[in-house]
Amino acid sequence: MKKSDIDLSIEIAGIKFDNPLFLSEGPLSANKILIERAAQYDLGAIVTKSIRSEQSYSPSPYMIKSNKGLINADWSDIGFNNWMKELEKIDINKPLIVNVATNHVAPKKAAEYAQILQDKGARIVTFSDYEPENLIDAVRYARKNVSVPIMVKLPPFRKDIAILCKELENVGVNCIAAMDAVGPAMDIDIETGRNLLGCKEGFGYLSSEPIFPLTLAYISEIAKNVNVPILAVGGVVSSKDVIKLIMAGATAVGISGGAIIHGLSIFDKITDDLKSWMSNKGYQNLSQFRSISNNNEIYEEYNKKAIILQEKCISCGLCVKSCFMQAIKEENKKYIINQNNCVGCGVCTSICTSKAIVLK
Repeated sequence: MKKSDIDLSIEIAGIKFDNPLFLSEGPLSANKILIERAAQYDLGAIVTKSIRSEQSYSPSPYMIKSNKGLINADWSDIGFNNWMKELEKIDINKPLIVNVATNHVAPKKAAEYAQILQDKGARIVTFSDYEPENLIDAVRYARKNVSVPIMVKLPPFRKDIAILCKELENVGVNCIAAMDAVGPAMDIDIETGRNLLGCKEGFGYLSSEPIFPLTLAYISEIAKNVNVPILAVGGVVSSKDVIKLIMAGATAVGISGGAIIHGLSIFDKITDDLKSWMSNKGYQNLSQFRSISNNNEIYEEYNKKAIILQEKCISCGLCVKSCFMQAIKEENKKYIINQNNCVGCGVCTSICTSKAIVLK
């Protein structure tokens, strides 16, 4: 199948998007100039930074790279009145989703904001909060007077996700986004002993690549409990991440931290790589592999052992270093697995760059 034949479009609550990749709320969508810059890239929609009632600032530094992740303590915002001026001037050819921070704006006030924002061009209004009860109240109040779709962004690690999703659907939510950054998190300068973030406590929230496995599990769990579309956010840096999230049930995929670290061109690369993968697999649209992970039969197997496919082995030795049972040895310039010592843990299969080890 040709890449030109592939359809990446999606639909959320009657709104069509050319692409499943959204720029999530954050520093890259904090004002008109930044939003219009982002719109030049190959993405489906842009979510504004969370809107507060008043203008706010963050002490520097408020974003730092930590290994492959990003620790963020950015609470800055231009404030609601300034956003009203910005929204009137924004000129983009992609849907704009406007976000209200209900952790800083009371639910009733957030609903009032949503009613105003829909008249300012918001195709979807969304609420974000680490307290889901505020999200439920905000949707309940907003649903009375807001005609555009309403989305919420759920915090991580909610054990009552089934009940929470049901309550959100009952009050009229049209889309659920998850998850937010994980925290608190911090880093320290070992030369000075000082916290690297500028805020008093030195605490921020971790995002980007390190949190992806958490996001994937959360999206899979949410997908089993909702009937509305899901926007998956957290840790996405590659087309493989996008594919996995769609397989877990996501309709769209949001990127923020990855775009800060790697640049907005990450959207163009992921889109192109996604089309290449779909072309090779014979998929014409995203619905053909959406939720296939959750639709697979669940089963457990025991007593598997690792086997090295000698024709694929490049003798890098990574498996030897990673085997805590010391079951892998080098013999006559080949790596051999002692089946009596192998416990089938799977570390070697996941660490092998040439896919030369399988569990049988």
